[in-house]
Amino acid sequence: MDRTLTAVIGRLRRDERGGVLVVLGVALPALLMAAGVVIDYGTLSEQRTAFQAVADGSALAAAREFRLANATPTGVQLAAEKFASTQLKTLDKTGTIAATVDLRKMTVTVEVTNVARTNIMHMFGSDNVTVSARATARVLGTSSICVIGLETKKKETIHLEMNAKLEALECAVYSNSSQPHGLAAKQNSQVRARFICSAGGVYKDKFDSFQPSPTLDCPILTDPLASRPPPSIGGCSANALSITKSTILSPGTYCGGIRISKGAVVTLNPGVYVFKDGPLDVSGGATLKGANVGLYFNGKGSVLRFEADTKIDLTAPQSGVLAGILFYEDRTSPANQIHRILSNDAKVLLGTLYLPQGELNIGANKPVAAESAYTIVVARRFTLSAGPTMVLNAKYSSTNIPVPEGVGPGSTAAHLAK
Repeated sequence: MDRTLTAVIGRLRRDERGGVLVVLGVALPALLMAAGVVIDYGTLSEQRTAFQAVADGSALAAAREFRLANATPTGVQLAAEKFASTQLKTLDKTGTIAATVDLRKMTVTVEVTNVARTNIMHMFGSDNVTVSARATARVLGTSSICVIGLETKKKETIHLEMNAKLEALECAVYSNSSQPHGLAAKQNSQVRARFICSAGGVYKDKFDSFQPSPTLDCPILTDPLASRPPPSIGGCSANALSITKSTILSPGTYCGGIRISKGAVVTLNPGVYVFKDGPLDVSGGATLKGANVGLYFNGKGSVLRFEADTKIDLTAPQSGVLAGILFYEDRTSPANQIHRILSNDAKVLLGTLYLPQGELNIGANKPVAAESAYTIVVARRFTLSAGPTMVLNAKYSSTNIPVPEGVGPGSTAAHLAK
């Protein structure tokens, strides 16, 4: 009886091993197929990653060709194709390169494609797989950048109303706002520039509010001066200084700010002036002038106010920590403080007006900065109201005041589109 049971169990075990072999025989093609897919997927994924790097790099490189005065669509296209071809050879890859140029949108699109033979999947009917990558780079025109509105989330980062005019005929105006009305010209206002770009949309109430028509959905620009260190803050040279008679001031830290009025003529000696927790307020027919001066605003209430009946004549430092920067607002100052230029005699504001936390409001009745060799605005918001004209010249070679890196000449930048 025991020997019979043992024999039966032995036969069952032999049958079980046979069953396993049958199952393995049926499953083997599927297992091989899965393994082949994994291996081929890794190879194809690596190739696509390489193609994407080639497409990105060649699109950006070709877009930068728009900076050249003699750039043509054909020349830009050839530059893209040559760059991509060189990169493929460097990576020991083969592929078909197609580049297209949209001169109106200032974009270059590069696509790299290859039909790859699979290593294992071809045994199961998938002989060839198309691998491709595509990139589009956009450039902000062929001009220098002279206005950047840094605010990204709120509307009207750059806003004009009531017959206001912004003249930037030799440079570009750029709004970072992604909102539909991120760039707005209302009530017969107008922006004229070499190039106009908005990360979002625009609002206008007449057909020629913007000349030329803005390019929309531009990539957001990072603050080009974000790495520029602020000047140091020393001990208080004065506290809540009020000036009513003509005088000459020296660089220093003015705690509580300075108020100039009653027709006083104040001359600033060259250097850096720190306004700590108080304004630079010029009113009552007073005059403020200074060559090679940098004005640094730090803290709550530290803003500039130039009233309508004042005369302002200021140029930025030629060297030092604020070289090329006329106004510098500290990045830790309260957000959305308003700096107002209402002066009807502010013909010279030579340099960069850097107000990363605040709003620069122009409300004069006469042209502002019109006699400056150059003026650049980088502000959280930039607004013009009640009919002013702000003139942003770009005659960089006519002055010895340097232009900060990231704005002005050579600031035209190529970005991969979203």
